[in-house]
Amino acid sequence: MLRVLCFTLALHAVLGANLVEVLQASGKSTLVSLVQKAGLANALTQGTFTIFAPTNAAFDKLPADLLASLGSDVNALANVLKYHVVQGSVRKQDASNELQLDTLAGQKIRLNIYSHNDEVTVEGSRILDFDIQASNGYVHFIDKVMLQPEGSIVDIVAGSPELSTLLSKVQSADLVTALQTDALTLFAPTNQAFSQLGSTAVGSLAKDPQLLKEILLYHVVPSTEYSAGLHNKEYLTTMDIHQDRFRLNITGDSIQLKYGKVLSADISATNGVVHLIDHVLVPRRHLGSALLGKK
Repeated sequence: MLRVLCFTLALHAVLGANLVEVLQASGKSTLVSLVQKAGLANALTQGTFTIFAPTNAAFDKLPADLLASLGSDVNALANVLKYHVVQGSVRKQDASNELQLDTLAGQKIRLNIYSHNDEVTVEGSRILDFDIQASNGYVHFIDKVMLQPEGSIVDIVAGSPELSTLLSKVQSADLVTALQTDALTLFAPTNQAFSQLGSTAVGSLAKDPQLLKEILLYHVVPSTEYSAGLHNKEYLTTMDIHQDRFRLNITGDSIQLKYGKVLSADISATNGVVHLIDHVLVPRRHLGSALLGKK
């Protein structure tokens, strides 16, 4: 089936099919209907573009109320669709890890290459098929609809009520600027995670700014690690001064790390990605120490 699809799309390219015609030939009916509804079909034939095109299944993953909202707001719909379009031709061979591309929506999208499991993502969405050529550009099919980030990692933490404790700790440790540098992953403990740490440990962190900074940076990885690029038994090196590592255990869609798990993965930020976790990570050398209320 895939070979037939690829042959059909290649034939359309040879015959001079434009981007919209290639999308129509691909059977991606949801995307085509939304492009037409947003009044973008004609614009996509007037110039050279690269489209990161969500499949029908990708649109099916969206919450029904969000899809309905987009369907009733043409401007919002057009903005989301423009976020999937880059001016010019961008092929797989042009991709590099952490490359950012300007979209027609005015915001950048980030490419990541994970060589260990042969995945390439754009804003965390897997690219399923590359380099479908049209007469005026290229189409890459992706497995998720991309939504514009709501700011930097710090903005996401500040905007989430369940991360208010983490925000106060980041501010106390003077790490706001550090978390606004580019290409970071934050494993963000929720308020409940800090509560489970215990009053003794929380008190230790409050009394020792350097220790607090070290613990917080143990939750930050200096690269953009979306879930599609993570693999079982992988060790991630963190930003704390000792460059400590922690290991991931992945079963299906479940991501375990140390003695807890990821609650919500792949929250895109303008400078990386955030994963919410249900516990506070503690480097091995502090296990059994006064930090955890032990002698």
